[in-house]
Amino acid sequence: MRGRNSAKTAALAALALAVALGGSTLAWAESASEDGVRVTFSASIAPRKLPRTGAAPVGVQMGGRITSLDKANPPILDRIILEINRNGKLQRAGLSTCPLRKIRSISSAGARRACRAALIGRGSVTSRVSLPGQGPFASNGNLLAFNGRHKGRPAIFAQVASGAPLPLTYVIIFEVKKAKGTFGTSLVGTLPSIASQYGYISAFNLSLRRTYRHHGRRMSYASAACPAPEGFTEANFSLARVEYEFTDGRDISSVIVRKCKVRRR
Repeated sequence: MRGRNSAKTAALAALALAVALGGSTLAWAESASEDGVRVTFSASIAPRKLPRTGAAPVGVQMGGRITSLDKANPPILDRIILEINRNGKLQRAGLSTCPLRKIRSISSAGARRACRAALIGRGSVTSRVSLPGQGPFASNGNLLAFNGRHKGRPAIFAQVASGAPLPLTYVIIFEVKKAKGTFGTSLVGTLPSIASQYGYISAFNLSLRRTYRHHGRRMSYASAACPAPEGFTEANFSLARVEYEFTDGRDISSVIVRKCKVRRR
């Protein structure tokens, strides 16, 4: 009986973390700790069978969670940097862009109507809020990701809209930058303050997937190849890296290693 109870407890703990990460599972997550703060990061691509050369359409999922190892609130997240392996590409040619002003202060439904042609992904954000005279509570928000441009550069506008008990609408701007080395693309997101000094973002989930047609060709916002050497049919590779930058100066990072298989043409 004790063994069954232990197994049940472990299963419930895994399920709770999966919900917090917006559907990713414990087996796909990595964690790191520093100075009383633990961060968790998950990432995956689908499908995992990919061409050795060229690129095929994929969906990319990334998620994370921030918790404190003691009773104090964790520091407030200032920036989050998501980096994608150089064998993955983000393609924007011929894809509509969404002006930031159209989604700043409207509902998720309104944002979809205004920028449906620029929609490239979905997700969720969880915030922990402690208002004066009230106990702490979680505020869950739906995330819609749109293709955009910010200060003349490619960007992803992640509009977050939460409901009761604290309705909020805000946009996380991810600047899309090219990088050198293992990770060829960086998404640099600056986090807005949540409910002034009373709240902080504690979890997020972002899935990017969009196909469209341009000049008669089928295009995909995200595409990838499998970096397996000649003679090998699969490879382990560093899929993604996350860096959490907090307002108190703490900086915690984590890397996700995954396996891909070479797809026969």
